[in-house]
Amino acid sequence: MPGLFKKEREELLGEIENVLHVEFDDDFKTQVTAMTIFIGTIFVLRVFSSGRLKALSGEHVLDISALNDANLFKEVFLAYLNAAVLEPILAIGGMQEVQGIQVVIELFTLGSICWWIWLITDAFDFEDITQFYKYHVDIKAEREKDPKRFAWLQLKDLNKDAEIEQKVLSGSVTRDIALWFMIACIGAAWLPGGVTHRDVLHAYVVLFCWIIMHHLCRRATHWSTGYLMTFFFPSTALMPLEYCLPLMDVADTVEDIEWLESYREFLVKRTGVELTIKS
Repeated sequence: MPGLFKKEREELLGEIENVLHVEFDDDFKTQVTAMTIFIGTIFVLRVFSSGRLKALSGEHVLDISALNDANLFKEVFLAYLNAAVLEPILAIGGMQEVQGIQVVIELFTLGSICWWIWLITDAFDFEDITQFYKYHVDIKAEREKDPKRFAWLQLKDLNKDAEIEQKVLSGSVTRDIALWFMIACIGAAWLPGGVTHRDVLHAYVVLFCWIIMHHLCRRATHWSTGYLMTFFFPSTALMPLEYCLPLMDVADTVEDIEWLESYREFLVKRTGVELTIKS
């Protein structure tokens, strides 16, 4: 395991050293090695758990009240992230001289916070789902009445799109690694080296917020297996929410029982999930 991604790790550190004209000490390299080993181990576990993560189809319960709680806490989470994103920028801008290790820490802090902003925003943005439903259910029905007239409107094949979407819902490494990196940073701070607990303060707060967010998401709905599985693979807990949030928007989206039935059938075709709605 110590040799995991050794070549890539050394090349990355070498490039950073060349750009910043600094030389990292052995303790800092040990911290980076520990982070790489942790992230690599979680990635391997995810690969071997892919079968369990794909267990999406079947009946799942959606609690509208719990979904509202998750949606409200999302505002708290994003408020913190939006405030925190300024700190590393101000820290770098306020440096009298370029300090190699500190610049690297601040840049990685900035990147990880932006990563989480994207992750949370994407999970709670359901416009792409309602847009797809509108085009491939309502508009498609009208288009099929006169295909020649509406030949300019090209729609995706729903079956092929469903296969792709179900693979995405079973887990996304590009989303999951945001949490793995935060946990790795916290672990590195407990080792001797340039990364201190003060440097990873945001990682502690983000992890605390994720613990709360994950629990609220699980209360609302969960389409995957196991509490720990959805905790360490955030995409499996967050991504189903964008399919559920339209059902909470009674002002602009939900029209009547016929619409609910139509949307539920759409979910079955695209995700394989049969929702039992609890309100």
